[in-house]
Amino acid sequence: MTVHQPAVSLGEFAHYLRYLTRLLDPARGWYGVFCARDPEGMRACLEGAEIPPWDVVDSLLGDLATVRGDVFAGRESVWAAELHATSAAAHDRRPGGRQQLVERLELMLREQAHAAQRLRAVHEGGAAGAPDAQAAAWAHDDHERASARCAELRRRLAAVRVA
Repeated sequence: MTVHQPAVSLGEFAHYLRYLTRLLDPARGWYGVFCARDPEGMRACLEGAEIPPWDVVDSLLGDLATVRGDVFAGRESVWAAELHATSAAAHDRRPGGRQQLVERLELMLREQAHAAQRLRAVHEGGAAGAPDAQAAAWAHDDHERASARCAELRRRLAAVRVA
């Protein structure tokens, strides 16, 4: 017997993301960072035009744990992961979805290389020869996030090829 799961609309994850972010302070935590560093990207995700990378959702869930506690955030993370995966798969199966993934992967590979270059430059030291700890931390975070996003996009591309 085949069990059919209802298709999740792209808007459902955006609805969930709006619910999640209403529980957070847009001036604090990672949510504050995302709103400050990429307000257009955050808005696109909240409006349902884009599916956010999982690392963004995971960071928001970390903010939620700070606000509501680990147990609450743990329950939310199960639903968030399922909804994110299903919504991303629906997004990727749309006409042009595979090409959009390819383009996004190319962009992330460039961002990954740029972050690695920034990290090397910071560790080589500035005029005083000492690395800037804050610049190093941001470059490291940007590199880690770009690497995670590349891996996520590759998995999504592989899933589209199989489907």
